[in-house]
Amino acid sequence: MAIHPGLETSDERLEVTESVRPRLTDVADGTDVDRLIAEALDELTPATVSTFLPILVERRVRDRIKHPAGA
Repeated sequence: MAIHPGLETSDERLEVTESVRPRLTDVADGTDVDRLIAEALDELTPATVSTFLPILVERRVRDRIKHPAGA
């Protein structure tokens, strides 16, 4: 993943989503997981180096599932 000047942002988002989603399906409903992944990517994608993006997204989603903002 690293730095890919020719890689479109939407391609990178799809790649991260597809790599993270299977590890989170046992934690929450698929729709919730997809929404939380999208939110995490929105917050993290301004980064220019995306090597650790899947790990950071997964951690952020797991934290939000454990500690919901409204609870």
